Amino acid sequence: MLKKLNLITAGIQIAIITAAGTSVAFANTTEDVKPVERIQVTGSKIKRFNLTSPTPVTVISGVEMENAGVTNVNDLLAELPQATVGLSPETTTNFIYASGLNTTDLRGLGSERTLVLVNGRRFVAGSVGSTAVDLNNIPTTLIERVEIATGGAAAVYGADAVAGVVNIITKKSFDGIEIDASTIRPEQSGGEQSFFSITGGMEGDKLSFVTSLNYSKTDSYSKLSRDFYRNPVTSYANPANTSGADGIPERIILGKPSTLSYYSEGGDFFSKTGSLSDDHYNNHHWAFDDNGNIKAFDYGLGRVENSGVANASANNRYYADANNPGDGIFSHGYKSYFQTPLERAILSTYGTYEINDDHAATFDFTWSDSKATTESSPAFFAHTIRRDNAFIRDDMAKIMDDNKLDKVTLRQANENLWGDRAYQQDRSVIRTSLGLEGILSDDWGYSTYVQYGRIEQDTLWRGEVLEQNLANAIDAVKLNGQIVCALRDADGNVTGAREDCVAFNPMGAHSASPAQMNYIATNATRTAKQDQLVVAATFDGLLFELPAGAVAAAFTVEHRRESAETNPDQAMQNGLIFGNSSLPMKGDIDVNEFSTEISVPLLSDHFLATDLTFETAYRYMDYSVTGGDDAWKLSLNWGVTDEVRIRLNRSKSVRAPSLSDLFTPSSQTFSSGRKDPCRADEIASSGSEYKANVIANCQADGLPEGWMPTAEWQAAGSLPGYVQGNQDLQNETSNDYTIGFIYTPEFIEGLDLTLDYWSFEIEGAIEYFGRDSVELCYESSSLNSPFCSNFVRDQQTGDIINYYQRPINAAVINKKGLDIESAYRTELGNGDLALKLTATYLEADSENSTGRAEDFRSNVGEIEDPRWKGRFNAVYSHDDSSYILTANYRHSSVESNEWNIEDNNYNDIPSYTTFDFMYKTYLLDELQLRVGVNNILDREPPRNPFTYDDGEFYDVKGRRLSLGAKYTF
Repeated sequence: MLKKLNLITAGIQIAIITAAGTSVAFANTTEDVKPVERIQVTGSKIKRFNLTSPTPVTVISGVEMENAGVTNVNDLLAELPQATVGLSPETTTNFIYASGLNTTDLRGLGSERTLVLVNGRRFVAGSVGSTAVDLNNIPTTLIERVEIATGGAAAVYGADAVAGVVNIITKKSFDGIEIDASTIRPEQSGGEQSFFSITGGMEGDKLSFVTSLNYSKTDSYSKLSRDFYRNPVTSYANPANTSGADGIPERIILGKPSTLSYYSEGGDFFSKTGSLSDDHYNNHHWAFDDNGNIKAFDYGLGRVENSGVANASANNRYYADANNPGDGIFSHGYKSYFQTPLERAILSTYGTYEINDDHAATFDFTWSDSKATTESSPAFFAHTIRRDNAFIRDDMAKIMDDNKLDKVTLRQANENLWGDRAYQQDRSVIRTSLGLEGILSDDWGYSTYVQYGRIEQDTLWRGEVLEQNLANAIDAVKLNGQIVCALRDADGNVTGAREDCVAFNPMGAHSASPAQMNYIATNATRTAKQDQLVVAATFDGLLFELPAGAVAAAFTVEHRRESAETNPDQAMQNGLIFGNSSLPMKGDIDVNEFSTEISVPLLSDHFLATDLTFETAYRYMDYSVTGGDDAWKLSLNWGVTDEVRIRLNRSKSVRAPSLSDLFTPSSQTFSSGRKDPCRADEIASSGSEYKANVIANCQADGLPEGWMPTAEWQAAGSLPGYVQGNQDLQNETSNDYTIGFIYTPEFIEGLDLTLDYWSFEIEGAIEYFGRDSVELCYESSSLNSPFCSNFVRDQQTGDIINYYQRPINAAVINKKGLDIESAYRTELGNGDLALKLTATYLEADSENSTGRAEDFRSNVGEIEDPRWKGRFNAVYSHDDSSYILTANYRHSSVESNEWNIEDNNYNDIPSYTTFDFMYKTYLLDELQLRVGVNNILDREPPRNPFTYDDGEFYDVKGRRLSLGAKYTF
């Protein structure tokens, strides 16, 4: 193996400080000197002689993943108190481009603010345009350990490490062959998981390597497959409520399956105009039977009671069960899934080739392919049926004529017509690197590499509809004795037949002819790719000697290029697809970085200072889009006694905008309503504290006192806008600090206790704003506000003719809390007992989207951010067997800190605890068997309208059995 770097020279005395705080002094003679290998701790690129770090580091071993019975590292990370779910198959059931992704989120600050590394190096993004890494691409069987560092990581590793770093350390060699297979089977059907891997390698004099093939498959399962969901805890408008100030909740628990009171398979319509009321539903609501005849809409077991609030709209749902489904298609749980199906395969190789005693070449290669499908309801429409439609029968014609209607709106959703919509996502990832590492002298070493990664992301939409073609086909009239698609003038008069159009009758339809399908139905596609190139070199070693020890340093230079492009098909580019419109995107970012770290030992073997080390790091980053920026940290690592250690860390971190933030192309959106803060009538009725700002800014924008938009603008429908990126974005900045206390009492052998208080203050956080930018612009102190570039006025009339929904550096985020970690190891009976407790207390969690006082919001104690989260793990090992019990705890919370009794009567969420058990044993030296039960008590999510079907923070799979076997030869 590569010769260890011997840094113990004559006249130098070095203490190796273990994680427990003990120290061992080496003799000050060259005769007793042995080569000592320096190690690298996540959070620093300085190789050091101890396991301590001024930055809090949590370590998860590969064995802990095995003990938890998980086959994806994100499943375990999501259970850690200091992390939460970014994206997962449980949270992407309604996503398109993110379907099936597995990303982690430290501190709940967002996956884009968590930097995931593999062996200390960046990994290609999991989704095109993003910075978050998809943990589906990391081979589970090759994970040696996972190190999680928070605080000051950006100065060491670069942008995006605001919340911290998840560094996945893989095995670099393996001697033999290992086969591993496992399965997870829920007690209730659906959600089964299967896993298989084969790993092999060798450890030679020159060449050492490990290669592994992982395959896993996770099945989807519908929400209705779980008994707690079939017995719902939904809510509805309280019939007893009379106003917003009567002390009576506006919403209360319904607790019965219900269905939306429109959107039927054959189509339904109202024969009365205006806002929907009880009279609309009870006396003017019609549907079609299987033969296309008109009938009264069937409300199953009866409509849900209407709120008594004056002028309130009628409840738009009705009670239903399997025997009384009614005519509505969107029933409780219809086409709803708890988990996205995911299938993935990963082939990975890591290795080292020793060139000579001082230098070695390193290499790695990863290929990953994953497939996920988001299943959804059929396309749903509100068709316009004119009175002159050729397919209108006499019964419908009479209803329209009796109510003096020249058109009706037909609401329809029918899976038999176009089929269910399904978004299939295929992702392929390759990543490879070549490097050199070694020693330059007794005091200095180096590591350099070039790395390339690519993700290709292909999306297929099935069950889609060409919206304009459908509208053309439905607008059918009889012309010269033939039913044709109508051509109309501006007044709606028929002027001829539309060419190449196939007329279609949706009223009561349950199928379409091949010709109609070819004209109306379609599939849509989008291809996308993102490339990453990294070239980096690090040199680390000793600068000079101080009385307390050697000053160590590391210097890194790095160049990175990220480029991405998306190519939707022509129908998507032209906005012809139901619910989907997208233009091509192409963008790239180049960044050149230089960083330095210095570790200075200040004291050694003094009273109340067994050791005292000051560490600092600085990184300069030059981005091709956002320009120059820097990150830094100042740290102090203080060994007070052999039992007590204190660590302090103060740092500035940055997050660079992603390719999507910068380069997302324009895609159209719409905003309802015609509000404008500069309208004279809105200014006159305003009681806002910003009224003076609005008046001054409106006039500064060229709108005279008393200005009103044109009548045409006021009478128009939805206001068109565009979703797009913003190349004027700047980096986010985070000021953070940690204060840590480590206690390893000598009177309790085997006990460790760590407390870390942490704080993050992020300024200029990237937030997306749309139509609300208009109001925010004029309420600002001047028109220099960044919101003022998000809309466009007509230079002649002053009317708002367009707005942009794009990101702006406007938000402020603050989070503070305390991490607690304790471990205890002891002999018990004929075996060993290991206990581990990790917990996080959240002191503060606030966000201000604009920086204005009234936009401040405290989230601490709400569902996503409970005060306490904890995980307890107990492992008892005896001979060749292990018994593992794990408990996960989530403190009681509320849905909203701004709740009052007028809102609802179910704001409080109870605490939630689950227990898992795993038994491992070796039947032979080579054969290991594993049997486990997850969620032993079959805990369902809290019975609350906000949480009863929440698979992000609660267990919706239910009790499940895990079985696994591993054979090594």
